Amino acid sequence: MTSRLALALLLCPVFARAQADPPLVDAVKAGDLASLKAQLAAGAALGAKDKYGWTAAMWAAGRGDAATLKALLEAGADVAPKEPAGWNAIVEAAKGGRGANIALLAAKGLDCSAKDEKGVPAIAYASSISTSALTALIACGAKVNARDADGLTALIRAAQVGRTAAVNLLAAAKAKTDSKDKLGYTALMWAAHGGWSETVSALLAAKADPALKSGDGRTAKEIALSREHADAAALLP
Repeated sequence: MTSRLALALLLCPVFARAQADPPLVDAVKAGDLASLKAQLAAGAALGAKDKYGWTAAMWAAGRGDAATLKALLEAGADVAPKEPAGWNAIVEAAKGGRGANIALLAAKGLDCSAKDEKGVPAIAYASSISTSALTALIACGAKVNARDADGLTALIRAAQVGRTAAVNLLAAAKAKTDSKDKLGYTALMWAAHGGWSETVSALLAAKADPALKSGDGRTAKEIALSREHADAAALLP
């Protein structure tokens, strides 16, 4: 009985998935393009999922390189699955900073203004992570002024972490410089809060209004001074 039970468990699909990833998924995770192509040529199942419910194409969108994703797309892999709910290939590519992957997915008709299950737009993730991903999203028509549930735009997120290159890209794409989040903070206020002097300068050059007041009644300069960011404060009138 014991040997029969062991054999049954080994043959059980659920048990097998818990023990090892499907071959295609394993190849993507390992970054092994040669193995991936060999398996595709041999007719490996594109829809096979790992224990998280992710296929090889789903992993490739945000973690694989462009060649890996392209091989899967050319083989007919589905990059718009219905499950898990809220999963989106464009969002995953943005989270992974995969600009080339975003271009491939956009060419397949995926919406570059997509949001995740929390309502965060792909462009918001890219703005604080990757210039290449941000550039790709702007190029494929992502809405630069989209907000998340906290009212944060991509420009505000970039300013929060001092990503001046992203601020410049967004400003050139006509992002609204004076949009406020739920705290009443603009991108300029967040840059001042973080002491990001270069970002403060970029926002001022993009015509951000330093006279605006936050939800608690402070200007960007007052916020910078309260945080003891003298260099940033000196830039603000």
